[in-house]
Amino acid sequence: MSRILAIRGTEGEREVDYSSLSLKEIEKRIETYESRFGSFTKMLKSYDCESSPPEDYLALIDWECLLHELKERKRPNLSLIKGSRKKPR
Repeated sequence: MSRILAIRGTEGEREVDYSSLSLKEIEKRIETYESRFGSFTKMLKSYDCESSPPEDYLALIDWECLLHELKERKRPNLSLIKGSRKKPR
């Protein structure tokens, strides 16, 4: 299942489909957030919805979706077809 983030702002609407991003692009964007904010957990704990700017909220959501997509890609693919082992008689 792919995640799509729809953003409506002053520049108009835009969508980000994380499944269409390359692995290199995902890792680059995560590194950018890490250099700007530190770790995801640190930012999540320090984020305050009343005093933080809206750009930080978008960064938080984008970062979370990037981490989820990276995790999904690194997860081993499960197959619905089982091995062809013979049943014992």
